[in-house]
Amino acid sequence: MKTTRTCKINSITKEQTEDLITLIRTFESAKRYSFNRLIEGENEKELIKKLQPKYLLNKRFCEDAILQAQTILFSQKELLPVYLENNQKKLEKTLQKIDDYERGKKRPKQVSLKTCLIGLRKRKQKLEQRIGMYAKHIKNKTLPPIIFGGRKNFYERMKNKISNQEWKDLRTRQLYSRGDKSKKGNLNMRITVDDCGQGWLEIANPLGRTNGKTKSPRIKVPIIIPYHFYYQITNVVMGKQIGVNPKGKLIIEHQKYSVEIIRKQNEFYVNITFDETEIGRVLDSKETPQSDVIAGIDVNPDRIAVSLCTKQGNFKGSKIFYLHNLNTFSTNKRATIIGQIVQQIKTWLLENNVGGIVLEDLKFQQSHDTDTYSNRNFHQFTYKKMLNSLIRMALRNGFSVKTVNPAYTSVIGKLKYSKNFGISVHEAAAFAIARRGLELQEQVPKEIILLLKNQITTKLRILVASMEATRIRKKYIKNGYKQSKRGKNITIGNCGAFFIKLFI
Repeated sequence: MKTTRTCKINSITKEQTEDLITLIRTFESAKRYSFNRLIEGENEKELIKKLQPKYLLNKRFCEDAILQAQTILFSQKELLPVYLENNQKKLEKTLQKIDDYERGKKRPKQVSLKTCLIGLRKRKQKLEQRIGMYAKHIKNKTLPPIIFGGRKNFYERMKNKISNQEWKDLRTRQLYSRGDKSKKGNLNMRITVDDCGQGWLEIANPLGRTNGKTKSPRIKVPIIIPYHFYYQITNVVMGKQIGVNPKGKLIIEHQKYSVEIIRKQNEFYVNITFDETEIGRVLDSKETPQSDVIAGIDVNPDRIAVSLCTKQGNFKGSKIFYLHNLNTFSTNKRATIIGQIVQQIKTWLLENNVGGIVLEDLKFQQSHDTDTYSNRNFHQFTYKKMLNSLIRMALRNGFSVKTVNPAYTSVIGKLKYSKNFGISVHEAAAFAIARRGLELQEQVPKEIILLLKNQITTKLRILVASMEATRIRKKYIKNGYKQSKRGKNITIGNCGAFFIKLFI
């Protein structure tokens, strides 16, 4: 399991800042060059030979630049079918809206009908163009143009809304070095801790090499390691002693860790990524949790409901963890709040001796069309972040994890368990999720069957009577038409009067 922890460069001199920005700019340029050459079909090994003399970077930095370019290329290819499907669904909803407005089923609230239809038709045209573009790229195995630094920022630069220096800063943001176990964890960007417990980041700067020297000088800067993750990070970067060699020197086994420097408004953040041991396990669809107590978790934009269930499927308890006004906070603040709530859930699960958790496997797509309020709520309903945090917490603390299809869990919970146990709909849905994780079949209660039976019987009687009335009406209309041909004065109106007498 990959884990990323973020540190921050504490203090850096002006000279070190200039050297680091120059190195980042060169690395980003090499990444963009590699991306364009890979699209043209150039070989990776030949590309490394070109990058070294062109950008004066060492071989490891060149390989990392190509690796980053390959990651972007792969992700863009994977996203093309998703973009195509999302736009097709948006087009369907837009066409449905146009049809509803034209037939009078809906009326615009803020603008006139004419203005509303003009806007929807323009949107339809734009979506059709996008669908055609994505379909063409998928067929030809190509990619749409990619702008490093952001398309929106590029157009703002064209309109002179941002300066040339600001545009360059947006394209000078990342420096990456992958880990290597044989190179003390990382070759180009190494983290050390001194005797006082202060963390240091040593960055190899190939651009600072003088003539005749092959070894790169290092930019050494202090970093702030978060208190909560201090021992975890130091254990990773300092290695583990496994013995002593014949000369009396300590043999230290290092763990590989990748380092990424992110530049944000003249401040530098350091992301450290390493492998973390998984104590728990993710179960497949055929397996069931084997512990005595199982927890079902129902995730919502404003709350997380957790219900406990025995392995026989009996209700044991429940609790709601609220996420008040989560969609009003910034991205970083939302991530912090989600992390705190997940820690509270972990504490409560451990107190109740829970051994496994069951989660719903929701899939949200960008098919919600033009409803601004829903767009914001679903976009900021960081379900993926919540799900990943819960899964990581479970694996880190020895829980077994299973995901199930969430279809009708809320309906089952509301109709079957909410009233019986005196719990909310969300807690009842979480209980239904837990039972589904145990592969228990849900049977419809007798009260609901009785209620449905009475309602269906009434509806069927009305339907049969209506069908019979229609049949008789057609018969008398036909007879009336035949007799009118013979000269008798029988009209449809007379038939209608007959029906009234018939059913009264």
